[in-house]
Amino acid sequence: MAVPLRRRSLLTAGLLAVLTACGSNGSPAGRGADGRPAPTPADPDQTARQRIGSAMTSLIAAYDSTSAHAVLRRQLAEELAALHGGRPTASPSASSSPTTSSSVLSPATTRTVVSDATLAAREQELGALCATELLATSPALARLTASVAAGAAQRAALLGAKPVAAGSSGGDRIRPSAAEVSALQAALGAEHATVYGYGVLGALLSDARRTQATSDYQLHRARRDALEAELTTSGIRPAAAAAAYELPFAVTDAGSARRLAALLEERLAAVYANAVQAGENELRDQAATQLRLAALRALSWRGTSTPFPGLPER
Repeated sequence: MAVPLRRRSLLTAGLLAVLTACGSNGSPAGRGADGRPAPTPADPDQTARQRIGSAMTSLIAAYDSTSAHAVLRRQLAEELAALHGGRPTASPSASSSPTTSSSVLSPATTRTVVSDATLAAREQELGALCATELLATSPALARLTASVAAGAAQRAALLGAKPVAAGSSGGDRIRPSAAEVSALQAALGAEHATVYGYGVLGALLSDARRTQATSDYQLHRARRDALEAELTTSGIRPAAAAAAYELPFAVTDAGSARRLAALLEERLAAVYANAVQAGENELRDQAATQLRLAALRALSWRGTSTPFPGLPER
């Protein structure tokens, strides 16, 4: 049954500040000191965008060989557009193939239908590419790229692929920066709340779902402990859990328990997406992995994939 306690809002997402400013000389943005248009700065992420975009475009073409996964194709196309700043890009489509207006009948063509297993493997390849590229991109693109990788993992799972195992970090980490400390503390706070939430919902489930809830509960406890240890090792006091958390809605039966589990994972994914943007190197890699895993758990509870896992603003 629901826990009518009101202490700390369960996984309240932070807002990202968007800063705009003029040049240091007081000239309007986009203009030099002489009033002439300033040169457009080179995009440091151009190469990464091209590599990821090429892989996504090729994958869309593979989806076009079958009409069975229109929703997954649409999600991928939305992510591709976002990768290029929200501008739709041309992609191969079976419905847009050129035809000769003077001909009544078109020549017969042979189409190769790509299997679900092949599509799943291609999605996993896209995820692996994103995981590599995000380590060298700007923070904002890294956050988006990590979300694209998580979306690819969701689609691969729906297509029947086994999830890629999470890698383990090795070696000593340097002391985290102030931004990384904030990200680690936010992740710890989110894990505290998630552990609490699973403790509430698990009792309302039975059979396989209860087993799943128990497994996820233990997983989040372990993740919480790992974050506490990482902060302590860095000489930082870990954020403590609240005595209780306010549930976002009444949890009174199995259906609402499953909805809460999905929401917990989706909000946790958003916290880890922010950590990708705040972190560098190993922390960025770890956060991207945790984003992907949270997205897969959300999929298992909700049953449907979503574009842009971890990016609630989209």
